[in-house]
Amino acid sequence: MDTTAITQLQKDLLFKVITMLKADDARAGTSLNESSLAQQFEVSRTPLRAVLKHLSEQGITKAVPYKGFVLQVDASSIDTTEGTSSEQSRQEQLYLRILMDLFFGELGSTFSEKELQDRYEANRGEVQHVLRLLENDAIFRRSPGYKWQLDGVLNTLERHTESYRCRLIFEPAGLLETTWQLDRSALERCKEHHLRAIAAPQLVTASALFRLSAEFHELLAACSENRFLLATMQQHNRLRKATDLVSMHIQSSVSKSCQRRLEIIEQVLSGNNQAAAAKLAQLLENDVRVMTRTYNDVMNTSQKQREHLINTLLSKNH
Repeated sequence: MDTTAITQLQKDLLFKVITMLKADDARAGTSLNESSLAQQFEVSRTPLRAVLKHLSEQGITKAVPYKGFVLQVDASSIDTTEGTSSEQSRQEQLYLRILMDLFFGELGSTFSEKELQDRYEANRGEVQHVLRLLENDAIFRRSPGYKWQLDGVLNTLERHTESYRCRLIFEPAGLLETTWQLDRSALERCKEHHLRAIAAPQLVTASALFRLSAEFHELLAACSENRFLLATMQQHNRLRKATDLVSMHIQSSVSKSCQRRLEIIEQVLSGNNQAAAAKLAQLLENDVRVMTRTYNDVMNTSQKQREHLINTLLSKNH
């Protein structure tokens, strides 16, 4: 795909959009809602619109009056072998590697760009790109001078438990908000994504399973029509990614975890939010137990075993 006509920011966003479409196995005819995508990727609608227009020029999407953009081809057929795909792949691998090192406490609380370049044998551009992502996720923040500081990653059992206890307070409550407004089409798409995963669990990587989980929880929060609940849920999802990737790789059954969420989706679609809230609380309680087992399993492993685990995770998400 030719990306010479768009800016670096738009190239980064283009890669994220295509990665999402491929992960969702989006088919020709799928509508691409400009506002929803801009919110999902936390950008303004201007660069997102530029990306969709670029895809339209490539024959991948088509602008349809009153409907926005519609996918013209199956996502699986989108060619990303040209342009910046190899660069983006390296950046994604670096992003995941840093998350894994944070999970295992391999990084100190402060560091410089040069230290990260040396540690990961990465060039300055790759490191700066990933640092921007981690800053946007509120995991790193700039310190005075040339240093960066670890900000809020959930890299201890206590912090992760606190996160889940917090979610147990606000997530089920969001389903019972008086402002609740069901987005039926979005929830039906989420249901379809889960059914596809159950049908072919061997094709679902830990990263894809995390995306399914994050999509589900953020969609329910969005339906509450409370922007603060949604923002809080998005923040928790960003901070839990490292731990959940490890946990999902080691402990999770794709079929079981997707089925639990499907049961909640069915209750919500039928209008029974009270039952859905109770099931959501049960799901989160189960996640706490799985997360605790993950810590007990991996934190006492040898350095060699940790390295093998990280390499396996990275290769399966390549």
